[in-house]
Amino acid sequence: MFRRVKTRKVYMEIVEQIREFVEEGKLKPGDKLPPEHVLAKQFGTSRPSVREALSALEILGIIESRGGKGNFIKNSLNLPSYRQKLKKLEEEESPFELLEARKLIEVQIVSLAAQKATKEDIAFIEGALEKMRNAAGDVLEVMKFDREFHIGIAKAAHNSVLFSIMNYIADGLKEELFIKLKEKSLSTPGRPQKYIVEHTRILNAIKNKDSEEASKRMYNHLVDVERDLLSSEEI
Repeated sequence: MFRRVKTRKVYMEIVEQIREFVEEGKLKPGDKLPPEHVLAKQFGTSRPSVREALSALEILGIIESRGGKGNFIKNSLNLPSYRQKLKKLEEEESPFELLEARKLIEVQIVSLAAQKATKEDIAFIEGALEKMRNAAGDVLEVMKFDREFHIGIAKAAHNSVLFSIMNYIADGLKEELFIKLKEKSLSTPGRPQKYIVEHTRILNAIKNKDSEEASKRMYNHLVDVERDLLSSEEI
């Protein structure tokens, strides 16, 4: 039924294929899409790309996610609205590519931060973590202070090039597609609290000037975030 995907932004190609099927009447209002693992096999791509595509399709108003029941085609397709939103989404970074980059870059940044952080740097990072704790009931605020925490670590590495790279990545974490995925993840009971524990361990390693431990804690945290973004597959 579906064409195999070979473009760079794989999830956007998936979006376009599903949009075409809706326009052609091959997918009708109320139809339920197959589960993610089935879509991944049909498109010949990964589950992360499918997860990104489904979130994009929600933003574009093509599907709706009915918690625990699956993803369904919506009653109508507003083409002018679709095209406007699509143009914006096409300029966004892939959430899972951002996480892939973070696992390479932040692991090294935090190692430097553990060596170079000043008392002022540590106070800033602690402040961001405390704000995360206090914002536990507000997902968008948690995400805001999460970014602040990671930017604080990049600043503590005292390397202007790495700080610029981290700022670029942090801008990607403010984009609509990443926020859509992260909101769903953080809505899982206990997950924000788990991340606060992980952030505390990273901070403690920086305070102890333990570069190896800081890198290990950061890598494990980012692997956890990626796993959690994929952990709630719709049926």
